[in-house]
Formats: sequence, structure tokens, C-alpha cells
Amino acid sequence: MAEPTVDDLLNTYSPEVRDLALRTCELIRRILPGASEKVHLGWKSIQFGTGPGMKQTVFGVMPLRERVNIFLAGADLPDPTGLLEGTGKAGRHVKVTRPEILDDPALYALLRAAVEAHGTPKEERQAKAGPPVEGYRAYASKTVNVPVETLFAAWTDESLRDRWLGAGKLTVRGATPGKSLRARWEDDTPLDVRFTARGEGKSDVNVDHRKIGSPEAAEHLKAVWKESLERLKQVLENTV
Repeated sequence: MAEPTVDDLLNTYSPEVRDLALRTCELIRRILPGASEKVHLGWKSIQFGTGPGMKQTVFGVMPLRERVNIFLAGADLPDPTGLLEGTGKAGRHVKVTRPEILDDPALYALLRAAVEAHGTPKEERQAKAGPPVEGYRAYASKTVNVPVETLFAAWTDESLRDRWLGAGKLTVRGATPGKSLRARWEDDTPLDVRFTARGEGKSDVNVDHRKIGSPEAAEHLKAVWKESLERLKQVLENTV
């Protein structure tokens, strides 16, 4: 029986997710040239490693309904900008919701670190990691079933924003209507928010909260944004 192919795995996904998955695979191949590749239809993933076995896996590309996750083997990779998510002992993942994320130098550095870590003892990896240069990062995203203009207004209209985020939490410093905004959190840390139309009645919001002082604070803010974006979704979808 023939081995399943990448096309076999991706043929049931939307064109957007297929394209995102293929772009992600190309990035992995550049980072790990000559990698062993294996498609797991049951796990819905494409495994990349230094050999065919699970212990030799370095990356996994996992298409989902509206995004792609990149699995990185190892739970202690240096991650100064806070890209990694999850709590697994075998590894963590990065959410890829749009092609621009694949051009992020921080992601490239993280993938390179995963390749290096694959053949380096844990103690040596920890010694090399060092502290982050510009703090930690909290990242969150949400798809909301409203037009992008409505989603954008939920951030710039202060009274509406207070309904899902709370009063006084955020100060908007600049905005491009329907596209992006720059803001400061209540502790003066910066964040960027991007908006993407996904059709006439659906849009994405992506929050990139930066220069956070500690990994504990970054984890806390990830949880804050996850809960806040869920409230935002409920407020807008129950209003429209």
C-alpha cells in the first residue's frame, strides 16, 4: 500500500489552510534540509525529522480548520518573544493563522533553535539560552463571525471595548481602519493588533503583546487575552 502524501492529508481542507500548510512545510524544509518526512492521516500531521522514528521527530505541521500549528520537539526551547504555546512535556506548538507569521524572524530563530536542540544535551541548551533581550510575548487570536469593520470598531469604540475588556485596560496610540492598531496596556507594555477579513461576515483578530517582564507575566497575559477575545466574540456575535 502506498504511503499517504501531503496532498492526501490536505485535500479536505479549505484552500486557505492548504496554502498555509504548504508554505509552512516549505519553511520547515529550508530549516531542516534533507529531513525525513512522513504523513500521518490519523494524527492529521506531517512529521519532519532526522529519521523516520518518533524520537527523531523535530517538527510537525498540523492543519486545523482555520489555521496551522507547528509542533516543535522539546519543552525548553529558548523563546524570548513568547511564540510557543501549550504545556506538553514532549514539545510545544506555534499557531500560524496567516502567511505573514511565517516571515517573522523570531519564528525562524525558534525553528533553528529546535534543530540545534535536537542534538544538544538539555543542560547545554539551558546554559546557551540566557535571558530575553526585549522581554517576553503574549500572543492570542480569534475568529469572529462579524465583518472586519465591526470587529475593528469593537477596539476603537471605548464604550464597546469596556464591555469585553474592562475599563481603563487599554490606550489606543494609533490605528489603520479595518487593518491594525497600536496600543499600550495598563502597565505601559506595547501591543499590536491586526485584523483580517475572512469573507463578508467573518474576520480574524490577532493580538501581539510585547516586552513583558517575566515568563509568568506572559503566561498570565496569554490567559487574559484568551478570555477577553472569547468575551469579544460573544459580545459581537450576540449583538449583530
